Amino acid sequence: MIRVYDGNMENQQNALKILRRIGKQEDDQLDLASAALALASLENPATESAPYQDHLDALAAYIRAKPVADRLNDQLRLLRRLLVVQHKYQGNENRDDAPCANNFMDMIDQKQGSSVLLGILYLHVAQAAGWAMTGLDLSGHFLLRLSARDGQVLIDPFRAGQTCYIEEVEETFFNENVLFDSSEEENDEDSLDFSSALLRTLTHREVLLRLQHDVKRRLLLDDQIEPAITVLQNMLLFAPKQQDLWREIGYLQAERGHIYAAINALETVRNLAPEPMPLKQTDGLLQELRWRLN
Repeated sequence: MIRVYDGNMENQQNALKILRRIGKQEDDQLDLASAALALASLENPATESAPYQDHLDALAAYIRAKPVADRLNDQLRLLRRLLVVQHKYQGNENRDDAPCANNFMDMIDQKQGSSVLLGILYLHVAQAAGWAMTGLDLSGHFLLRLSARDGQVLIDPFRAGQTCYIEEVEETFFNENVLFDSSEEENDEDSLDFSSALLRTLTHREVLLRLQHDVKRRLLLDDQIEPAITVLQNMLLFAPKQQDLWREIGYLQAERGHIYAAINALETVRNLAPEPMPLKQTDGLLQELRWRLN
């Protein structure tokens, strides 16, 4: 049971500090799991984060204590033994659209979460072990790519770490991407199209952005504009130069009638734009907002 205490302000300040620090770091220095935990702390300020960090540290310590594994099957076996067999982490289709599905603390409590959250946990363990793992976007699906000296494989963290292949990539691009499970013994490397344009490697920062975009999208679908703006502002802490975030905040602030906040956000979009880049829609809205102030 997680202990609840009165250090709400301290929790929030620590989380903000972590996210601001991450915003200044290069991508390869970014600690995904700590960032996801900090974002969860902002949502759950009354919940102490230390037990969750202890859990992350224990996962890392477990994998580091194992003999060096440099082959795919050995790495997959260790990942599944730790995260699926011992700790029961998996996705749940019935909870995938729940607001808590993208909260790192809730995922650790329930052992269930979105594919991105579960993927962050896999990436945390792989990084602790020194393995080569990256997040991938497959036309809307979040997957992981694990590479070792004897090859590489796609992993679906939502489906208990099962390996995947893509059948008839070009056909699924025009229809619906279908992922098929394959056992280690049945895995056919020729069926994995790692060079496909459909597979886009995500940086650590992009993984976090994708996680929070899912949170923001669900809030907007429920017409919760102010909480969605807060999510976007938190995203700017770890991605302060993301032009699209500033633009979306500007549009939402304008929609809410917060003229000064909208102008500030859209002026930042203009300042971040490489010159001379035309931003007709942004500049048009800026002109309208300034006119409304007069």
